[in-house]
Amino acid sequence: MRIVIIGAGAAGLTLASNIRENDDETEIVIFTKSEDIAYSPCAIPLVLGGCIESFDDIIMHDVNYYLEKNINIHLSTTVTGVDSSNKKITFEKGSNSESMTYDKLVIAAGSELIVPEFEIDNMDNIFSLTNISDGRLIQESIKDKKEIVFISNMSIGIESAYELARNGYDVTFLEQSFGILPLFLDEEMSGKLVELNKGVTFETNADITKITTDGAKKEIHYNGKSISADVIILPSNKVPSTSLAIQAGCEIGDFGAVKINEYLETNVEDIYAIGDCVEVKSHITGTQTLSPAGTTAVRQAMVLANNFLGNKMTFDPVVNTVVSKVGDYNYACSGITESFANMIEMPVVSECIETCQKARYYPQNNKLYIKMICRPDGTIVGCQMLSDGDLSSRIDVLSFIITDNLKCEELIQKEFSYTPSLTMVVNPTVQAALEIMKKIEK
Repeated sequence: MRIVIIGAGAAGLTLASNIRENDDETEIVIFTKSEDIAYSPCAIPLVLGGCIESFDDIIMHDVNYYLEKNINIHLSTTVTGVDSSNKKITFEKGSNSESMTYDKLVIAAGSELIVPEFEIDNMDNIFSLTNISDGRLIQESIKDKKEIVFISNMSIGIESAYELARNGYDVTFLEQSFGILPLFLDEEMSGKLVELNKGVTFETNADITKITTDGAKKEIHYNGKSISADVIILPSNKVPSTSLAIQAGCEIGDFGAVKINEYLETNVEDIYAIGDCVEVKSHITGTQTLSPAGTTAVRQAMVLANNFLGNKMTFDPVVNTVVSKVGDYNYACSGITESFANMIEMPVVSECIETCQKARYYPQNNKLYIKMICRPDGTIVGCQMLSDGDLSSRIDVLSFIITDNLKCEELIQKEFSYTPSLTMVVNPTVQAALEIMKKIEK
């Protein structure tokens, strides 16, 4: 059997590796437009900031590593067509055009950047920041520069902005929405994250109309004024990459992504889809949503590998759990935001608290900010956290709480660990739940 995988990101490579660990016979062929594979885009800011010395250091494996495992990867190769009737793909590498048949086809094509709506007179010293190639270009271009402007970038861009500011660059961040990270944080938590950090100048609700060139400088025009920059990093807004899926006859959902069932199958026989190009079910709303996260892609890949190996598994609905570092502070979230709940007219009750990571008297304490969001009956549907301490384990617990549909009154009955140097005797999430219960009881 031959399995053809389109895309060599977290989804495609994890799928191939998991199949090969348990199956020596199946032929596995991967196609990717990129020259670089097996790296985490989340590490790009750490290289730009100098925490990690080189982009080469974040590449975990090269193509030979996979070749030794009998996984054939075609780098710098574009799949141009899918003929699902004849189970065949066509692809181009350089000036050569070829075709290949498949028994199973997996579309893991990822996502594509949205072209900004504002006018740009030329692209000199203007970059996107989504992959390692972008990172290398930016790293080279800023060596003799000073002023850098980021526009509406998501986590990688915001993290990079602070890393560059830490290294002496004059960094401005123009956010076109109400606040940074609007998909993850509500306005008060977004504002608190900016307030806690230093080094980057932020402006929100920036209505950018155009970018012009004035000698060696760039001018960004917005809200009736302008600022200059040596280098501009464009928005990182993306949409699912679906052109090949459409060509193959796959159904596309309301979010503009490939529709799949719980077994990660499309409506076309022997064609599957995983990763950023698909839509999934939200555990909270029960409706379709997007989950463009590496963790989601990896989980889907592991489920699909098991299905190919005969171990029937389903992919569960998501709560979209995220953790990352911005400047000197970490943020984490799971579930939905209050702003999203309002947008879909879902009644919710929320509460923000300021507490501590450790016992209040402990000399090395960490402030902790929590926003919890519940349905009117107390069922927890979202949580956001900020701290300069570790939040990964806390938000992981919250993701389980949300997945289990726990109510605040049930959460406060759960058993948590305690020692003064690590956590409080009343767990901070329990503190938030107690405050929400006061609102619900009214």
